[in-house]
Amino acid sequence: MFVLVAYDVASTRRRNKVAKILSKYGNRVNLSVFECEFKKAETLLTLKKDIKEAIKSKDDHIRYYVLCRECREKMIVQGCGKIDEPEMVRFA
Repeated sequence: MFVLVAYDVASTRRRNKVAKILSKYGNRVNLSVFECEFKKAETLLTLKKDIKEAIKSKDDHIRYYVLCRECREKMIVQGCGKIDEPEMVRFA
């Protein structure tokens, strides 16, 4: 399961904590965007739980976009970024 996670976290301290959590699950592709690939849906649930504990729901905003394989194959990158091959993405 491929998941794009985007976030807007008000506090620098919480934002750094969210980035640290996400770096265990995937690759940062933008300042507040990570690409993650999971073998098990339970791992995504664990990630969501970890992030929920790190943020303030009234101030912070997290979005999880689950992309199908066909959608992922249609991804386009402009500029200096690149699309990681599945075997290069961390699996949690």
